[in-house]
Amino acid sequence: MSRAISPFIALLASIWLINLGGGLQGTLLGLRAEMESFELTSTGFILSSYFLGYIVSFFVIPSFINSVGHIRSFAAFASLSSAATLLHAVFVDPYVWFCLRLLTGLCFGGLILVGESWLNASSGNDNRGTVFSIYMLIVLSASAISQILINLTSVSGYNLFVLVSVALSVALLPLTLGKKIVAPEIQESATMAFGKLAKRFPLGMLGIAVSGLVSGALWTMLAVYVLRIGLDTSDVSQVMFFLMVGGMISLWPIGKLSDRIDRRKIILGLGLGTSLVCTLFLIPAFLNADTIKYLAALLGFMAFPLYAISSSHISDYLEQDEFVPACGSMVLFYGVGALISPLVSAQAMQIIGPQGLFMFMFIIQIPLIVLAAIRIFKKEALSSEEKTDFVFEMPKVTPSVSPLDPRNQEAEELADEAQREMEEREIADQEALDDDDTIRMTD
Repeated sequence: MSRAISPFIALLASIWLINLGGGLQGTLLGLRAEMESFELTSTGFILSSYFLGYIVSFFVIPSFINSVGHIRSFAAFASLSSAATLLHAVFVDPYVWFCLRLLTGLCFGGLILVGESWLNASSGNDNRGTVFSIYMLIVLSASAISQILINLTSVSGYNLFVLVSVALSVALLPLTLGKKIVAPEIQESATMAFGKLAKRFPLGMLGIAVSGLVSGALWTMLAVYVLRIGLDTSDVSQVMFFLMVGGMISLWPIGKLSDRIDRRKIILGLGLGTSLVCTLFLIPAFLNADTIKYLAALLGFMAFPLYAISSSHISDYLEQDEFVPACGSMVLFYGVGALISPLVSAQAMQIIGPQGLFMFMFIIQIPLIVLAAIRIFKKEALSSEEKTDFVFEMPKVTPSVSPLDPRNQEAEELADEAQREMEEREIADQEALDDDDTIRMTD
C-alpha cells in the first residue's frame, strides 16, 4: 500500500487540507447565517449556490487546466477560495455571500478536478482501486475532523473564517514545494443525455437524484436544524461528525453486499432505512444531544451509499464504450439534486418548522421505494457473474469522479486498442494499394 501511494503523498496532503477547510466552511456558514438571522430561504440560496458553482466548473474548468497546467491551476483555485473565505467575514450580507459561495463552489470544483484527474492519470490498473479507496478515506476523514474545529472559538467572530483560509492557503505548500512532482495532462469529460439514461435505467437515475437531494440537504441544512431545535454549536459539530463517520463505515460493507445480492434490493433497503431514520427524527423524545448524534450516524449509514449503489446498478447494464459519458451525466444529475435540495428543504423548514428537513427527506424516499419494489417484482436480477464490481465512491459534484473509476480505464484501453487495430488495418490496406500500383507501373 505504501508503494501505491508514495508518488501521491504531496497531492494527498494538499487534498486533505482542502477538504478540511471546505468541510469547516460549509458548516460554519450555516451556523453564522442562523446567528445573523438570515431568512431560511436566503440561507438555502446561499448554501445551494456552492453546488451551482460546482456544476459550472464541470464545463469551464478542464480547458483552463489544460491551458495553464495542474499545479498552477491548483494554486490559483486555492488562493481564490481562500480570499473568498475571508470576504465572508468582512461582508456579512446574504447577497454577497451568495456570490462568494458560488465562487467557492467553482474553485472547489477546479481543486477536486485537479486532484482526482491527477490520481487517475498517474495510477495504473494494478493500484488504482487502492489509490482511490485511500483518497476517499482522506476526503471523508478531513471532512469529519473539520466539524470538531467548530468548537475552537466562537462562530460569531472571524477566527474560524481565518482558520479556513489558512487551511486552504497551506494546501498550496505540498504541491508547490515538493520535488520531482510531474503533473499529467487532463482530458475533457463526455456526457450522455439525461433522458436516455432515465429511460434505460429509471431506478438507477432516480436513486442518484434522491442521493443528491438528501446529501445536499444534509450537508447544508442539518447544522441549521440542530440550532433550531435548541442545541448549541458544540452539538452541531458532534452531529455532523457522527453523520460523516456513519457514511464512512457504511460504504464498504454495503457495497460488497451489493456485489452478492440484487442491487435493487439494496436500493430498496436504503430507501426504507432512510425513511425509518427520518421518522425517528420526528419523534420529540429523540430530540436531545445524547440521542440525535447517533441518529445522525445511522442516517449517514443509510443515506450516503445510495449514489454508489445506484451508479453500480446502472453500470451493470452499460456497454464499455458507454461508461465514461454515462458517469459524467450521473455526476451532473447528482449535482442538480444537490443544488435544488437546500432551497426546497429550507422552504419546508420555513413552513413546517425544523422537522420540515426530515419530512422533506422522508417524502422523496417514497417514489424510490415504490419504483424499487416494482422493478424487483417485474424484472429478474442479474447474476453475480454479470455484475460489474462495486467501486467505493461518494460524489462531490465534480466531473472528475468518473475518470477515477477503474472500469473507465478499461473502457478507454479497449477503445485505444480498437483504434490501433483500425489504424493498422488502414496502413495495411494502403500498403497493399501501393504494391498494386507498383506492379501495374512495372507491367
